[in-house]
Amino acid sequence: MDGMWPNLDPALLLSIQKIFKSPLNLQAAFECESDCYDLIVDLFPDLIDEAIRNSAAELVRWQVASAPAFKRLRLDAVSKGWYGLPSSSRSSLDLRNSYSLLSQSSNITVLELASKKKQRKYRDEVPDVRARKVDEEKRKYCLLLANVIKQAGLPIVQLVDSLDDPSAGWFHLFAGRRSNTLKNRYKSWKPFQVWLELHRGRTFPISCKDIIDYMQCRVDDDCGKTVPESFSVALNLLEVLGRVPEDQQLSKDPLWIGHVKSWTAEISADSAPRKPAEMYTVSMLLALELTVEDEAEPVFIRALSWVVLVMVWAALRCDDVQAVLPHRSQFSGLGLRLVLGKTKTTGPDKPQKEVMAFVHRTISLTGVDWLGIGFEIWESEDFSFRRDYLVMEPKKDWLGVRRKFLPPADLSSLIRKLLGALRIPQLRGGRWELGGAQLLLPDGLEMHFSGHSPRNFLTSVAAVLGFSKDMRAYLGRWCIGMTSSEEYVRTSRQVIFKIQTAVNRSIVEGKDEEYHEDEALDSLCKAAESSGANPNRIRKRHAVMNTLSGRHCLGLVYPTLVIHEDDGALAEDPADIVELPVLEDDARKMLELSSKGDAAAESSKYFVTVSRRTGHRRLHLMGCFVKPSNCCEVRLCNSVTADDFDSICRACRKKMIAETGRDAPEESSSTASSSSTPGQRDDED
Repeated sequence: MDGMWPNLDPALLLSIQKIFKSPLNLQAAFECESDCYDLIVDLFPDLIDEAIRNSAAELVRWQVASAPAFKRLRLDAVSKGWYGLPSSSRSSLDLRNSYSLLSQSSNITVLELASKKKQRKYRDEVPDVRARKVDEEKRKYCLLLANVIKQAGLPIVQLVDSLDDPSAGWFHLFAGRRSNTLKNRYKSWKPFQVWLELHRGRTFPISCKDIIDYMQCRVDDDCGKTVPESFSVALNLLEVLGRVPEDQQLSKDPLWIGHVKSWTAEISADSAPRKPAEMYTVSMLLALELTVEDEAEPVFIRALSWVVLVMVWAALRCDDVQAVLPHRSQFSGLGLRLVLGKTKTTGPDKPQKEVMAFVHRTISLTGVDWLGIGFEIWESEDFSFRRDYLVMEPKKDWLGVRRKFLPPADLSSLIRKLLGALRIPQLRGGRWELGGAQLLLPDGLEMHFSGHSPRNFLTSVAAVLGFSKDMRAYLGRWCIGMTSSEEYVRTSRQVIFKIQTAVNRSIVEGKDEEYHEDEALDSLCKAAESSGANPNRIRKRHAVMNTLSGRHCLGLVYPTLVIHEDDGALAEDPADIVELPVLEDDARKMLELSSKGDAAAESSKYFVTVSRRTGHRRLHLMGCFVKPSNCCEVRLCNSVTADDFDSICRACRKKMIAETGRDAPEESSSTASSSSTPGQRDDED
């Protein structure tokens, strides 16, 4: 192809060859003599007009004479393009590297990488994810509190720094305190540290004046009644662990103690009395049992209904539910036995390593075998993967689950969504059934109940039926530590089963004692009236107990559920009792980032910003409203892989989707919303 250049002046031809890589490029640069004239003027503005016209005429003649040869070259290039990749500036690239270069610089590939990375994050979550999250949070607040002690220069600092491994020494300094305990202590201390540094120029108090002046400011600003005591406890923790001499500890100064007691009394006098969690009504329990049986409902709604019923009859909190070890759960003719691992009062570092929760096999208000049906759901393939918690995140439509840990606060929100979708139970022909589209808790009344409401039901009814405080202590596992582990397991199951069957019988047929839920109904109706709903309508939907049988009850025959030996109940299998394996932490790859100049930024297609606080890496397109020059850490790149970023900027994702011709997905609402639920029906009067 080198012999196909036009016959021009050597100096002029050399300049043209520097601009056009081949004669084919030069031939395609103009179409007629006027275009050629303008091209030469733009390239060589210093040439005289005669030289320009002569060169233009020669180029046009050369273009016409070489047209057939150029046509063959173009056809040949097109035919080869079907079977080969475009040539790269780096001739040493092989086929694999060429493909990688193309794929990593495509927006379609970047979107797919982000989607697969998110899916892999859910799929690859380790079995002991809950324990790891707790350990990570504990280590975080241990280091934060240790930093407070270091800044204060307390006597313990020199001792810990003299250890061979000071970082481990600071972590072990806080002994077996829970992550939530350390978190609360740090959050109580941090505002004081900021105030003291701003007003006194130091980070640790040196006299009672510092702490009294600070707390007086908080009291004048209408702080909560627990603020003075919480701050005092945090101060005492730092002084005790920091080895401050006892006679110099401000937290034990009589002046300070007197102020704390006085402040607490003053604030408590002006605040509303503390109310226990609102109790579920019997109609809600009936609706939950029927929902577990209803195969038309999404599978996660049925599974979550089972969890709420277990919380009611086993007196569990949301935090207790997420401490259940599913692989240790056992279902037999006696009922359900759940093993709770690390909770607030149990764990490897506590006297009581683990504790049990029990539900009797025949507990049912409607005659539905909700315990067995729900257990089969949780033993199905989608729900029975290895983990150290019970409830996982649901999919958007609640037709399946994601293998991801659900925090207790989010579980409480999901339960409220479930309650807001419950339909009215109706007694037809001696059998309980779910009504039409009418909701049991319309107009947002599910917000009347909290995450502790399920735990409050059984203990409250048991107190009404006359069970002593010592017996009721077994329901919420408050009596652990009073007996040995083996004795507790044997005794607690008998006591719990006795209370559960008595409560069940009382509600079903009114024997041996009657239970009246007037207070629960009055409280719910009052909440409905305050929210603008009709309280009489709410009372009518929840008033399922009557006196037609001569006693205040559901009017059914106890027991409503009879289990025969040949019904296929699962027996306890000791082989299923295995310990959760301890997995080694995966090594995290550190990404070295460096800032680059404006020239490099203009030539890059993507850039990745890195959060200083969390290290989160977010991918952006060049031209995003986020400017690389305004970010602390930035990595510029023309191609990316799945390991180069954690998420994509929302604005840049929309731009990528638009460039690839796809439809933008609709924004999904948070799972914590309680205003709507998949499959929720409109309320009809």
